[in-house]
Amino acid sequence: MKGNDGPRPGTTPEEGTSIARTGDEATFLRHRMERPALVGRYVLILLGAVTTSAGIAFWATAGSVLGLALGAFGAVLIVLGVIQHFLHKRDLDHWPTDVVLWKEGIELVLPNGDVRGATWSDSDLALELVSRRAPLPAKREYLLLWLPDSKIPPAQLSADGFERLAKLAADGGLHISQTRRGARADAVQVIRILSPPSGTSSEPPSAAGTEGS
Repeated sequence: MKGNDGPRPGTTPEEGTSIARTGDEATFLRHRMERPALVGRYVLILLGAVTTSAGIAFWATAGSVLGLALGAFGAVLIVLGVIQHFLHKRDLDHWPTDVVLWKEGIELVLPNGDVRGATWSDSDLALELVSRRAPLPAKREYLLLWLPDSKIPPAQLSADGFERLAKLAADGGLHISQTRRGARADAVQVIRILSPPSGTSSEPPSAAGTEGS
């Protein structure tokens, strides 16, 4: 797996095709994914502050050890809220701004311009595609999970990009496993893409799969 800002899989810009989801629907889905972390940090800090204040007041007026315990619990909640804040900030720093598909592989572009790239022949290639229902106006969400680096949040893909990447991986002889969570036609679909098992070789996917959309 290529690291950070290593060489790009392609050689010229014309070889790459962006498969990232764009527009209002992408913005809506991004905000929806961020919401739990945003709400969680404020709830923890606010609840922690109230609990700490109540504990200190109880200890000051009644001299009870219970007040100190309550204050300590509130302090823990505040710390957890601060941790949640920095985790969310880390996500913002690593949230992919683009996903580019090349003849030889794939890359994620990060907000600071760094690139996470992988070629189809990398021995530790590991991706996961998730297709699932989403509220209107998006209707459906297509995600790319970059498994080797847990700091990178899921990248939003276009519907066409999702299908194109899955087809390229299958045509390239990579190890593909698919699961569906439910019997409904719109059930969650998960596709895991890994490097071929040891002792086998994969052919690079056809260049036809990376022509511009």
